[in-house]
Amino acid sequence: MEKKYIFFDIDGTLISHTIRDYISESTILALKKLKENGHFISLATGRAVYLTKEIAKKTGVKSLVCEGGHGIIVDGELKSYEPIDMNIAINILKRCDELGLAWAVSISDNEELVTKNERMNQIISNAKFMRKILVKPDYDYSNETCIRRIIIENNEELYNQIEEIKKIGFMHYAGSLFAFIEPDDKYRGIKKLVEMQGGHEDDIIVFGDGINDLKMFENAKTSVAMGNAIDALKEIATHITEDSDSDGIYNACVRLGLID
Repeated sequence: MEKKYIFFDIDGTLISHTIRDYISESTILALKKLKENGHFISLATGRAVYLTKEIAKKTGVKSLVCEGGHGIIVDGELKSYEPIDMNIAINILKRCDELGLAWAVSISDNEELVTKNERMNQIISNAKFMRKILVKPDYDYSNETCIRRIIIENNEELYNQIEEIKKIGFMHYAGSLFAFIEPDDKYRGIKKLVEMQGGHEDDIIVFGDGINDLKMFENAKTSVAMGNAIDALKEIATHITEDSDSDGIYNACVRLGLID
């Protein structure tokens, strides 16, 4: 079989959708067989670079598309990263200030967040969100050269008044207290990584389960939705497999003729 370029979402796809951080033995075996058969395998995630290291080590996968398609890692080394467009980010934060929405920003590849609003610190603390937050009353985001993601307090009515949010891509809620605004075009990074490897776009296969997988499913020639995937993803997938907890990845790879 010709070499394929296979990309796996992490949460709910590669990792169990019911057991935290659990990867089934059949999934590990599938990854091993795919590599033995000469296929290129990679992860495709919205996670920050630093949050991919443990899963990369656990799976033995050294190439990743991360940061919602804006980061590319090859052989464990970050080869490419594009932050959020600064003009868009600054406009969003200005509108948040005008509307009285508390916010925080991630400016480095770590768990640290920066805000000038004590209320955002309290919101994140109440949510038991495992991030370190620095409150700087005089913080001026216009002096930054890189903003990776924006977190704002939950107020959907006011969100709709910030048009620039749509220009970044993905907004998802963390419980009921706040929301992330971050890139969501994984396929952008997938296409770039395949080109770097000298591959062809027609040989891309993607696996996923959630809303931030929609763009890669819309663009990839072959797409596999997990049994636990959202309906919108299943509707556009070329294949549907079992749940992540029920040998879904292994079975799909067999049915696609990628492994025996």
